[in-house]
Amino acid sequence: MFINKVYLENFRNYEKQEIDFSPKANVIYGLNGQGKTNIVEALYFFCRGKSYRTPKDSDVIKFGERYSRFSIDFFDDVRDNSAEIYIGDKKNIKINSVPIEKLSELVGMINTVIFTPDMLGVVKDGPGVRRQFADVLLSQIKPVYFRTLLMYCKVLFQRNNILKSRNKNMIDTLPVWNEKLAEYGTLICTYRARLTELLTEHTSKFECGGDKENILFDYRPSVKGDFADRENFVSQLETNIDRELDKGITLTGPHRDDIDILFGGKELKKFGSQGQIRTCILKMKLAECEIIRESVGREPILLLDDILSELDADRRDFFLNNIKDRQIFITSTEKEIIRDSDTQYFHVEGGKVIEK
Repeated sequence: MFINKVYLENFRNYEKQEIDFSPKANVIYGLNGQGKTNIVEALYFFCRGKSYRTPKDSDVIKFGERYSRFSIDFFDDVRDNSAEIYIGDKKNIKINSVPIEKLSELVGMINTVIFTPDMLGVVKDGPGVRRQFADVLLSQIKPVYFRTLLMYCKVLFQRNNILKSRNKNMIDTLPVWNEKLAEYGTLICTYRARLTELLTEHTSKFECGGDKENILFDYRPSVKGDFADRENFVSQLETNIDRELDKGITLTGPHRDDIDILFGGKELKKFGSQGQIRTCILKMKLAECEIIRESVGREPILLLDDILSELDADRRDFFLNNIKDRQIFITSTEKEIIRDSDTQYFHVEGGKVIEK
């Protein structure tokens, strides 16, 4: 899989820009604030249907304009395809010129692995960041997971509204919502538990700097006991009802899960050095590539946003040596961050891109 071309119109600081890419490595370089990351952001949109930088779609519209339109041409290992996203008063998405009705028709079409400086937060920040990491990866490889997650969030939203209302008639409907929450929640927990096993398995394949300590991913569901048992799930919802009514929120379910990351048997977040945390994230990204390849049968596209410059020489070499044979996009202030005859270089200055 690779992206042949991107077209940007009124996207961030780009007025109109078309860029043809190499199916191998693409280095997008230039000074800070010129628009390098904006290109990566546009490409990522076709993975999830939204940005990784902002929750508001309208933020990508060029200042002073009413809309943004951006598109890609790509090859999915079978045929050539195109996709377009329009953001204005509303968002419209087309695949091969045909409008789609559901975001699930887009998610999983372009498989990407993104690596930004913020990725250290997967280890260092709160449970929500780790849940999001798991959800994004699973949504790419399991369409049923993405659909189940959407349904779970809708049910959770309705259930929380009932808890907040404290309306007796609405509270009497909670058993119905409990059953639906358990139906979707048990599936989500099952998929997440399997993913942690795969992450542990695949990260153990990579050694960096002679570091032989394995990384262990330990799934921590908020549902106690058998998280795949719907009756157990419902029972815990019923047990917590008084506390939930008091707080106005649902206290049990995948939305409160966590994934512990252990290095040498210790919690990496609390006891790991900066170097160990960086090594862990590198291995996680490589494992992510392997999991996607094994699940969907094709190599994902790698988006590396200003990350290699933050790595020491050993970790940079380790990572670059393990990401060959797939399309790569790298943003950097340096042009010669990698040296390869197949590498294509693009200089960015003031929202203009010049192929070098």
